[in-house]
Amino acid sequence: MEDKGLGLFLEEQGWKLSGRQLQLLSAYARLLLKRNRELNLTAVTEEQEVWRKHFLDSLLLFVALEVPPGARVVDVGSGGGLPGMVLKIYRPDLEVTLVEGTRKKAEFLSAAIRELGLEGIRCVWARAEVVGRQEEFRERFDLATARAVADLAVVLEYCVPLVRVGGRVVAYKGPRADEEIEGAARALAMLGAEVERVWQGRLPGGGEERRLVVVVKRAGTDPRWPRRPGIPEKRPL
Repeated sequence: MEDKGLGLFLEEQGWKLSGRQLQLLSAYARLLLKRNRELNLTAVTEEQEVWRKHFLDSLLLFVALEVPPGARVVDVGSGGGLPGMVLKIYRPDLEVTLVEGTRKKAEFLSAAIRELGLEGIRCVWARAEVVGRQEEFRERFDLATARAVADLAVVLEYCVPLVRVGGRVVAYKGPRADEEIEGAARALAMLGAEVERVWQGRLPGGGEERRLVVVVKRAGTDPRWPRRPGIPEKRPL
């Protein structure tokens, strides 16, 4: 069932979900909750909260950033598919790649894509540090997203190598965003990127504060980055 807060938010933005999109999101919410206990996909246990805390949160991307038609999007550390699955359902024109390092979660995502009948979206079971060094993926995307993955400096080493020069990384953050940006100054410089802007707002109903950090890539990625799996998190740039 669609959450009223989401519906109101969409109306305020001049957006509208089709019946098919509502069906897909409802089915996806049920899949998340069905497998949640086994896979630890979300702390949320009610479908209405899935809509408000996950689906609405995911769609904030389109408030923070204008995403061109047919953009190639990579969702790093996708987990249960957030925000990547929601972005694809709302914008079917996007070409979406979900990157997930945990096998069972990657299998869940691939199964969900098949069950929902989605096209133009795939799941890659691999760590971001590995994908970022593969020619098929390195500097191939227009946009990279990361939600609830790691501190910004770590997210940048995961994501910046994946986007083309001029492409963007959007990191979903909370109230500590400014602190994380300050701590990521060295990573930004080494990766040839800079913070373009920070979108700030709250979820409906006086909900949690949200900040979306929009980073633009200014130069090609040095061959040193990303480092070996596990190193970015252990020793952030």
